[in-house]
Amino acid sequence: MTGPVAAGKTTLLDEFAAYAATRDVRVLRADCSPFGDTGPLAVGRQLLGERTPDTDRGITATVAEILRMARDATVLVRVDDLRYADPASARLITRLSSDIADRRVLVVAADRTNSPYGSHWLADELAGRSTFRKISLTSLTAEQVRDLAADFGVRLTPDAASRTLRLSNGNLLITTALLRDFAGGRTVVGAAYAQAVLECLHRLDPEVREIAEAIAVAGDSRSPRLIAELAATETTAVEEATRDLVAAGLLADGGFRHPVARAAVLGYIPRKRRAHLGRQTAVALNADGVSAEDAAQWLESFENGFVSAHLPERHSGEEFRVSGHRPETLWEARDIVGTIDRGIHDLTSRENRRVTDLEAGKLLVAAEFPGLLRQAVGNRAPRTRIDTTSVPDARYAAAWSLAGTLTGRTDPRQTTGLAEQALERSIFTDETAPAVLAALWAQIHSGAPEQARAWCDRFLTDAQGDDITPWRAQLTALRAESALALGDPTAAVTDAGQALRQLPARRWGVRIGGPLATLVLAHTLLGTPDETAVLLRRRVPASMYETRYGLGYLYARGHHHLAQGDHLPALADFLRCGRVLADWDLDRGWRMPWQLSAAATYMAMGDYSQSVEYIVQSLDRPWQATFDDGPGETRFDLREAIFEHLREATGTPTLPTVVAGLRSGDLIQNRDHADVPRYKIYDRNAVCLQQLSPSERRVAVLAAQGISNQKIARELSVTVSTVEQHLTRTYRKLQLADRQELRSRLG
Repeated sequence: MTGPVAAGKTTLLDEFAAYAATRDVRVLRADCSPFGDTGPLAVGRQLLGERTPDTDRGITATVAEILRMARDATVLVRVDDLRYADPASARLITRLSSDIADRRVLVVAADRTNSPYGSHWLADELAGRSTFRKISLTSLTAEQVRDLAADFGVRLTPDAASRTLRLSNGNLLITTALLRDFAGGRTVVGAAYAQAVLECLHRLDPEVREIAEAIAVAGDSRSPRLIAELAATETTAVEEATRDLVAAGLLADGGFRHPVARAAVLGYIPRKRRAHLGRQTAVALNADGVSAEDAAQWLESFENGFVSAHLPERHSGEEFRVSGHRPETLWEARDIVGTIDRGIHDLTSRENRRVTDLEAGKLLVAAEFPGLLRQAVGNRAPRTRIDTTSVPDARYAAAWSLAGTLTGRTDPRQTTGLAEQALERSIFTDETAPAVLAALWAQIHSGAPEQARAWCDRFLTDAQGDDITPWRAQLTALRAESALALGDPTAAVTDAGQALRQLPARRWGVRIGGPLATLVLAHTLLGTPDETAVLLRRRVPASMYETRYGLGYLYARGHHHLAQGDHLPALADFLRCGRVLADWDLDRGWRMPWQLSAAATYMAMGDYSQSVEYIVQSLDRPWQATFDDGPGETRFDLREAIFEHLREATGTPTLPTVVAGLRSGDLIQNRDHADVPRYKIYDRNAVCLQQLSPSERRVAVLAAQGISNQKIARELSVTVSTVEQHLTRTYRKLQLADRQELRSRLG
């Protein structure tokens, strides 16, 4: 299945897989991604949940295992984003698709075409085979736009449908955003449209995004040659990227389809890069014959016509190091993890102490770059009996406290217990420092910042000598982070500032994101945005965004944007946190309350319905179980209470503290249950139900209560097939993926 970006390929894949699962089909899933598991034969690992060698033998074994499964049940192999498949995975998909013949196996794969005129390698490989089918998803037509609008309860006139189509070029994501903001009988181009444009842009390849940024800067002065110069590429690449951007619904006639789209893209270009591109454009115009005065006026108009978003500069090409062999890039970290794995494999069963030490080292490296963590942890859980008198075992306990915090494999009490075991037996040396820092970070993020701060004070007293200075700086940074968690932003500013002064930026490397995030959040709480803006202009390594430090930096930056009223950049940062956590497969583990922060952002934008959507999502996090401790507590009460807290804090510097209190459950547990404010949140469920027919409404309400299709059919005296059809239409009208989302939506 091929089609342009945001054509609905992934949604269709997932709906088909969900439907197949209801028919007792065994579903095997894999997602190719530049951010997730990108090692050799990654698809094979995801399909079977086990490691397979990236050789022809590994491919043969994987295909044989899938065909063996097909003896007992029909097997559906669902693979998304083939463009990011590594070579071994591509060979596996081709081999499997060629070998299934009359077996009970169906391979359904999706990818984006490079252009409307392009072909695909898998289609070329399998062309002519009787078992092969190609589905090409196209952009929506005017009639389909009207049908989609009807699902939203919107009646579009032919003129309104045409305008919506001109703005979106039939892109499903952008069309949906326009329909969501439809008001007063007309298509409104607002915040939802701008966010959809950015979402589409970030689904495209980096080279295409850079060309889109150049087009946004050049504006009406654009030409293929100028855009190629700004993007440092060839005009042929500009022409190909332009076709992609047209197909994605962003461009028309070489420019953006609406000024709001251009403004959204300009708003997300880092400030220094945007200024550099503007100056570069003025120089190029002057070189092309435009007078210096006119070129200067263009530059002044460009700079004055855009409100600075105060975003940091992306830095690429230069690598930084702290000390020793701690990795600075994802590829380096992956190589280290692979080397350690091979070392463990070569050891005998009598070398348990050495195996434990290597396992700890692997977890510590993977936790720095959490995209590797699920693979490093596998299906294992920490050992229950740990000899902390042994240095390897103490290091192992520290590593697992951090890995457990990120993956959710350990609850907070178990995490702090492992961390305490490790810290009690540790002295702070160059050798033990990585494990000590890991245990302290785990304590801070598992609800024990007081213990972490006390340990920081003790180790700072012990950490003397020039060789320990890099570790002492990171220890001071964690002391600042614990102060922030304890509600003392002034102390956090002092400690984090001291930490940054102890080391030059090049020695901090990717880990500079830790103290920077603490400083940004602390200054946001203190209401000192000028200091924050200076911090966000500091150069940071591009690879920092592949680390846990980078994710904390994004979260802090989002709160700064929100405090300054820059809602779209704030929302983009919070949603990016969510996407990265999902890509890393840590969205059910890491206790980062990005959903609550996104809810506050939508609240600030006046979109209360979307705000409640993210409040509901936050309640579905496993670590939010503490919310359910109140007597007689219902999800309605919890939503109302969270909504009230966010409403009061949104627009004030205290919002990050309130969000942290909601995440931990402290604000919920300490409130008066008898005095729950009412904002009619659940009235929105009536709005949802009004979009359904009476029959669909009856089925949806029963399904949301957890009643099976068979019981619903008996109660309503209809067939099971009728129930399934009603639910399918309900999911489509309410834009839901499955029964769980229906239950969340209707409470």
